[in-house]
Amino acid sequence: MAGSLSHPNKIKDVYKNLVFYKDSDSKFYRDNGTADVELNLGGGHTGINNNLAWLNFTTTSVVNSGSLFEINNNSSNVFKIDTNGTLTLKNQTGNPTAVEGGIYFKNGNLYLGT
Repeated sequence: MAGSLSHPNKIKDVYKNLVFYKDSDSKFYRDNGTADVELNLGGGHTGINNNLAWLNFTTTSVVNSGSLFEINNNSSNVFKIDTNGTLTLKNQTGNPTAVEGGIYFKNGNLYLGT
């Protein structure tokens, strides 16, 4: 959708900065006149910089309560970090497979695999 038509068919220029939805990937984009730019409409963050060799997450404003980061397995939270930097692990119902260096939480006890 991006780009302009050449003279005399410049009608496409009217649509510069148009916001649209792509069914193919279920995302919103804006046409900047040259390319389709994906819009980040949710999550309240600047996103993940894929050009870095590490994960960087920055909120767009100060978050005073709740979680800054969560990992969910479908609807079950397995890991989160709150605004104080406190890490919370899912309470295991059984003993997971032992993994050297692994950590898990069960019934008020924290276990470390050695």
